Formats: sequence, structure tokens, C-alpha cells
Amino acid sequence: MEEFLGVLFCGGKGVRLREITRYISKSFIPVYDTPAFSFGLELLKRSGLINKIIILTNSENNSLLSQTGCRTIIQNDEEVNDMFSGWDYIKKVTNTKKNGVLFPGDNICEINIDKLIRKFVKTKTDFLFSIRKIKDKKKLSEMGSFDIKKKRFHYKNPDVSTGYGVIAPYIIRNTMSNDLYANIFELQNAHIEFHEGYWFDIGDYDSIVEAGKWRQKNK
Repeated sequence: MEEFLGVLFCGGKGVRLREITRYISKSFIPVYDTPAFSFGLELLKRSGLINKIIILTNSENNSLLSQTGCRTIIQNDEEVNDMFSGWDYIKKVTNTKKNGVLFPGDNICEINIDKLIRKFVKTKTDFLFSIRKIKDKKKLSEMGSFDIKKKRFHYKNPDVSTGYGVIAPYIIRNTMSNDLYANIFELQNAHIEFHEGYWFDIGDYDSIVEAGKWRQKNK
């Protein structure tokens, strides 16, 4: 039976939020009354198919995040620069044989992780990700986008030709080679799910305001 490890990424620098992250880590930016990382952590905890959760963080955030009851690992910034290199780092440190369910600590979304895991198992895929309609072209140009007709992925493309943005969680097979990460979204054995629920990326000021209004309304 396949096993799954949930990984919450809370070691980012928050470059686009420099005026805020100068004083507070992006993972702890309040979304109305709740720190951003709590939404992703709760999402992972609600899963009945994830066997364990690890938070990949930095020395600045470690003491607070260790109070969540989850194991924390302080990343080596020379080895970790994105979620996929972070996953490799987790595998190296823990020697886990579980598949990964990767979620960024600055995202808020309505998504059923167990449904995605079941799809991952059923389709025997190596990598599963979701895409969502993004109406804001500026927002879309600042994130990963996916052209479903051409099956092409672009990261921070100023001339986006698609209306779909790539969103986490990502589910990745433990045995996948890191040589494939560069084109992982375009792999033949990758599976795409369409997400229609809410989604916020706490990576810019407008998104923080939008997410805060949503949280206040749906508290």
C-alpha cells in the first residue's frame, strides 16, 4: 500500500513583500486573524491518507513552527531554492520512502487532498498537479501557467497565452528522478486536475487584502 508524506514549505523569503517581510516572515503574515501557514497545515491535517507531516522551514521560523506538533526541518539554503529541491532535501534528511504531498505555506485553497491522492494512485502517475482559471493576467504572469492545448508550462511569463495557473498541492512519486524536475509539468506521466474552488497566494499585497476579506466573511 502506498504511503504519503505531507510537506509544508515555510522557508521562503517573500521577496515581493519586502516591506512586510522585513518585519515578519511570509508564513506568519496574518490573514485577518490567522497566520498564513495555518491554512495549509490544516489542509494537510484533514487528510486521512497522509501518514505524517513535516514542515520545511528556516532557523527564524523554526521555534514557532515546532509548536504545531509537527516535525520541523531547517532547510539548507544552498540546496533548497524551490519546492522540488526542498522535496529532495527532505528525502535526503529523512530517507523517507513515502510519496510527497507538497504544499506552500503561503497558499490558501479549498481542495480535497485525499481525492487527489486517490487519483494519483488510480492513474499510477508520477506527478499530479492542479490548474485553475486565473482572470487577472498580471497575477497569471507572476506565477506558473499552463497551456492545456499545447501542454506547455511557463514560469513567470510576461506574455501569457493561457488562462490557467498552476497551483499546489503537488503529489510526487518518491522514486522520481530529480533530472526530470525541469520539465515536470510537461511529463507524459503527469496528471492534471482542474480546480474550481477558492485559492489565494499570499505573495503580493492585493492577495493579502483579498484573502483577508474572504477570511473575515467565512470565519
